[in-house]
Amino acid sequence: MAGNQTSSVTDEIANILGREILGGLFPPGATLIGEEEICARFRASRSAAREAVKILWAKGLLVTRPRRGSRIRPLKDWNFLDPSVLGWLRESATPRHFITELLEVRLGFECEAAALAASRNNADEIAAIREAFEAMRAASSGQGDPVLSDAAFHEAVLAATGNRFFLPLSALIHTALQYSVPTTNALFGHQVGDLDAHGKVLKAIEAGDSARARKAMHDMLSEVLARVRTAVELTGAA
Repeated sequence: MAGNQTSSVTDEIANILGREILGGLFPPGATLIGEEEICARFRASRSAAREAVKILWAKGLLVTRPRRGSRIRPLKDWNFLDPSVLGWLRESATPRHFITELLEVRLGFECEAAALAASRNNADEIAAIREAFEAMRAASSGQGDPVLSDAAFHEAVLAATGNRFFLPLSALIHTALQYSVPTTNALFGHQVGDLDAHGKVLKAIEAGDSARARKAMHDMLSEVLARVRTAVELTGAA
């Protein structure tokens, strides 16, 4: 029981300090509050405080040296693919800016992933993309989770590249969809166009047409990005 309580307090400390770091309260180069201050602020044990700092260190946010405390590392060292870091960033950024950044980086790698998936032409991997697409179709009529099925589609495309370095990017896609789907649904008003766009990606990959797959993915993501950039307000933002 005591172990669970310590873990809960550790997570609470890490989450609050993580949000404060991503929110700019402790900018890069600044010194994080010391162990004694953490213990006093959160009414926590030294072990809980140390474990929380270790969590932040593991995510690339801190550098810790004996008798010199912990300093915030440069932005380039932060693990922005970590789900917790993405969550803390989301809570500190405006919805438009956050969703725009995620769509821009997705445009940077998902178009090439679709092209690679088409060129690899792995039957099992392509079948997984088709299965995810059918789950999206079912979810659009209320028979399933639209976020999970959408994420499964894009993650299946990454897997179909045959390149292991694409796989860690699945976490970014899942977070992007988790936070942006309410907004994009409000902007587009329905799922039909979204399904059509995903269907074009699928058909191009199934046909082994890399150029068409790349373009279909680019067209789909760039249309959403254009809508997010130009919308007067982002109703439904998560």
